[in-house]
Amino acid sequence: MDVESLLNPAGESHALMEASDKEIYQSVIDSIVAHENIEINGGDDVDEDIPIEPHPTQCDVLKAVSTINRYIDDRNDPITRKFEAILGSFKWQLRLEATTSLKETVITDFFQKS
Repeated sequence: MDVESLLNPAGESHALMEASDKEIYQSVIDSIVAHENIEINGGDDVDEDIPIEPHPTQCDVLKAVSTINRYIDDRNDPITRKFEAILGSFKWQLRLEATTSLKETVITDFFQKS
């Protein structure tokens, strides 16, 4: 194999010869229009009509972890035990985040002065 055949493979050079000037021009124009539309529309291909599903709450996630733990309690293989440990760590991390985000209050905050 020589350098010429590596730089210009037969299949690629044949495809270039078949494309007419009009086809090449139309491809370039289509690319420019698509690039301009991305800038105008913000580049999002997201359908605006589809409602966005909200993220689950911390309570929902803790319920899911509890459900998964109940399911895997009866299984006894190494992967299940590792998964159980990871879920336990995740549950601990969620509770730690909840605890650290609490705001300190005093009892008088709950009573209104008349």
